[in-house]
Amino acid sequence: MIEKILVEINKTDGVKGSMVVGKDGLLIASELPKDIDAELVGAMVSAAYGAAERAAEEIKLGNIKQSMIEGEFGKVLMIDAGDNILVVLTEDKVNLGLVRIIMKKAVEKLKAMI
Repeated sequence: MIEKILVEINKTDGVKGSMVVGKDGLLIASELPKDIDAELVGAMVSAAYGAAERAAEEIKLGNIKQSMIEGEFGKVLMIDAGDNILVVLTEDKVNLGLVRIIMKKAVEKLKAMI
């Protein structure tokens, strides 16, 4: 069922893949391109999200809702999903507003399942 949500996310223009990772770094589910090591990326994303959480806390931003890493060839968007993190990989040119709306809706569905 989680995979179905990820497949729907991946239908969005500019989205290359998506995954759900536990905040402990363990992979829950993924729909990523075959050339990406989902377990390795999951562990790294969890570490990056944890660092962003600590930074937000230190500078008094409150609980982090989402985080983004932007690179030359695309973006990684991460959003809180309770004990998990919903991660979406995008191309460089993507409608971020649309992706964020889709991610928020997906998190609601995920929280109801997990």
